[in-house]
Amino acid sequence: MKHEVIVPSAGESINEVFIGTWLKKTGDYVKKDEVLLDLETQKTTFEIQAEYSGRIEVLKPEAETRVKPGDVIAIIDDSVAAENGAGADKPAPAIAAASAPSAAASAAPARAAEPILHPSARKLAAEKGVDAASLQGSGKDGRVLKEDVMRANATATVTQLRPAASPTPAETKPHLPVFTYHVDEARGERREPASRIRRTIAQNLVNAQHTAAILTTFNEVDMTQVLAFRKKYKEKFQAKHGVGLGMVGIFAKACVRALKAYPLVNSTFTGEDIIYRDFVDLSVAVSTDSGLVVPVIRDADRIGVAEFEKKLDELGRRAKEKKLSIAEMTGGTFTISNGGVFGSLLSTPILNMPQSGILGLHKIQERPVVVDGQIVARPMMYLALSYDHRIIDGREAVSFLVKVKEGVENLELVLTEKDLNL
Repeated sequence: MKHEVIVPSAGESINEVFIGTWLKKTGDYVKKDEVLLDLETQKTTFEIQAEYSGRIEVLKPEAETRVKPGDVIAIIDDSVAAENGAGADKPAPAIAAASAPSAAASAAPARAAEPILHPSARKLAAEKGVDAASLQGSGKDGRVLKEDVMRANATATVTQLRPAASPTPAETKPHLPVFTYHVDEARGERREPASRIRRTIAQNLVNAQHTAAILTTFNEVDMTQVLAFRKKYKEKFQAKHGVGLGMVGIFAKACVRALKAYPLVNSTFTGEDIIYRDFVDLSVAVSTDSGLVVPVIRDADRIGVAEFEKKLDELGRRAKEKKLSIAEMTGGTFTISNGGVFGSLLSTPILNMPQSGILGLHKIQERPVVVDGQIVARPMMYLALSYDHRIIDGREAVSFLVKVKEGVENLELVLTEKDLNL
């Protein structure tokens, strides 16, 4: 029997991935759970393992090949294992296929009786009641495509089938503009192709700008209490938990409080519906050599600062080692990005689609402020909230940011010693 190797779902915000490196080639015998290839997204690289043992046929090669979740990239024929037994561990010589015409001929009717359907074709055939066994495939090796299903049913129902074949939102998103540039090598200019991950990051950022109505509101927060809090507990915290007591965990608690008060900031707009949530899965931007990745800390509203910082430390370490899974980087409901660690004083972060809000933290800098009629120096930080203005009004966005500021400047509202688990 032939089994399809299908590109798995890479998360709700990822519509395409790239073929990385094939570890097997057509004709190789593969064993169940063997790694077949690497797939790359704009966020990470992950491995695809064989679900069956047998001879593999690679359908999608390397070299810049883009695929989508649900695409078939290879076929594993487990009948080879049944015929050859344990001796099938080595690839069979190519001449063997030519010397056994009878076996190939006998296998042909079986393929005709059980055509291989692309996942989209199988789904459409089931929806329209089309007999899959009667279909003639136009794809490679007779594979039945969605278009074949449509042709088979192209009578009075053809008009009804057209919506199923209409482009998905991902297919109609704007593409990056490309222009011709003459490289002046004599003066030291040089051309280097951007990595696939970098191009995908660029595309997603452009898509975010074209999809959401992004607006940014600003405020500033007095970090006096936060710095005093960290100074008081950082040594005990480090000794107890083995990680530092950072600022992101404190801001996370303040954000959770604000998100509960203004749930639209924690929601997603589909273009027609608003998806509300009773939980907070917090995405935190982490810089790596390959680019920015955004791992997710699940149920951030149910954990204390100690558990949050430990999870953040682990995810950050694994992100830099390129060991994060797709599941660990998808499904977030709100994002925190800390550009202050690089010295940024102020920025306007771009939404991490399909989320509706992202909070940008910045550099702490002593500035003169007026307190009780007196000018004093205080450690201040600018905050920036970018939000989707399609569903979040300015009043709600500003109120949310004020709520975050209130929690950070009055830690008793969001933190207790119990949160530190000392």
